[in-house]
Amino acid sequence: MTNGDRLYSHLSFSPDNTRIIFTASDDSGPNVYEVPALGGDARILHRGARSGCLSPDGLSFACVPSDAVGVRVTARGSSGFRSIGSEVVDVTCLTWSPDSRSVLVHARTNPADEPDWWIVPVDGRSPTSTGVVQRFREAGMYTVPSGAAWVDDSLIFTAAGAQGVQLYRQRIAASNFQPTGAPERLTTGGESAYLPSAGAGRLAYFSSRADSNLWSVALDGATGIAHGALRRMTRGPSPLGYLTVTGDCRTLAYFSFRLRNGDLFLRDLGTGAEKVVTDGPEAPKGYPAISPSGRLLAYGTRMPGVRASRPIFVARLPEADWRTLGDDCGGRPREWVDERWLVIERFARLNSIALIDTDTGDQIELLQSPERSVSNPRLSPDRRWVAFDVLRPGERMSVLVSPFRQHRMPESEWLVVDRAASHPFWSADGRLLYYLPIATNPLVRNAVRARRFAPETGPVEGESIAVYASTEMLIPAYLPGTTPVATPDQIILVLGDFRGDIWLMDLD
Repeated sequence: MTNGDRLYSHLSFSPDNTRIIFTASDDSGPNVYEVPALGGDARILHRGARSGCLSPDGLSFACVPSDAVGVRVTARGSSGFRSIGSEVVDVTCLTWSPDSRSVLVHARTNPADEPDWWIVPVDGRSPTSTGVVQRFREAGMYTVPSGAAWVDDSLIFTAAGAQGVQLYRQRIAASNFQPTGAPERLTTGGESAYLPSAGAGRLAYFSSRADSNLWSVALDGATGIAHGALRRMTRGPSPLGYLTVTGDCRTLAYFSFRLRNGDLFLRDLGTGAEKVVTDGPEAPKGYPAISPSGRLLAYGTRMPGVRASRPIFVARLPEADWRTLGDDCGGRPREWVDERWLVIERFARLNSIALIDTDTGDQIELLQSPERSVSNPRLSPDRRWVAFDVLRPGERMSVLVSPFRQHRMPESEWLVVDRAASHPFWSADGRLLYYLPIATNPLVRNAVRARRFAPETGPVEGESIAVYASTEMLIPAYLPGTTPVATPDQIILVLGDFRGDIWLMDLD
């Protein structure tokens, strides 16, 4: 039905089932197409857009522009588009209301606010927040913005919590679109449920295994290339991540839901012994970063609210005496520079990277762009360089690197490592910069590549190196904190078996 080396996503049927609407993305960005359901030539519907779909009555078409600001709509068959909901930004998905009068989007109206599900009327009236995300967070659950279905007076979407990653139905009032009653869990069991799609009283969704654990693969000391079989390090059904190691590569700190509540673990990489960090504030612990000496552990949490606060704490090990750096540091820990300065990832509409002084709480801006989001920073072992992800809305993520200094690093100094990759991390000697290339599905990865690196001058000319590839186990790049780490003799990865099935459910 299609051809070409492009990423295909956001499929939907026309109301009469004769056409399939889809998004195809390449280096030039995303475009929305339609193709006859029984095969034929694809026709472009809108350039520079994604998540296109026809209204239930078949009279209107809506899509999300590549800059993720607002929604574009047009009458079916018309060549002109108009913008609605220009107040909403960071729009990640779109679905129509059953009456074809509104669209549901996951977005926010203020860069400082947390995203939620918003109702955008097609007639141009102002969008309305449902408050559903806020309600779920207050109950200790997190909604997954991968997609939603709007069925009668209810929204159906994925949320993660103590019961795992399941589908929920939340009824909303017709008068103001606010939640009414308690949410209803539609799926059960140990598998994860995603991507709900509804039609004719039935719900289709994807159910996959939830086996996500730490694994390691041996490295050749001379080449830095992986060899041999994978070795399992942990066992459990729940997500984990935020891997960080000490300067001597002897201790690994990471976060896991293995014990159901979400905990920080310290692992001796020599013996395999682990312990849980139990001391500290009553708030949930997450996002660990262990200092080079292993004497300090920084961690953070996110307090629920329309504008979530993100305090950061520092614990002294092994006593685990802790202190706070502020009630709202604006971000989460990522990596220590030394025993005082900590790299953090800050959150707004476009993420940025900063330093925080763990003695005073003062911050210094490091990496920021007016047009691109910066995330996943990793410092080279000698602290001369910092590698990071860069994402312009509507485009593929790229890996860049910059000389590291403890003040703002302008974009003119940023060097491209790979234009279709993410999650950079360094070899223990700093002479290889590893990363995860983006293939046909950006949500999961099955390979590690590397560029040779000279600590004095930067990336070495030449082709990238194939380091590792998996045929079954995948890195869940759609989850935050899944960047691997490398020691002198191994790469430690978050891997899972995410094969699954499509299920159908009759809705009451």
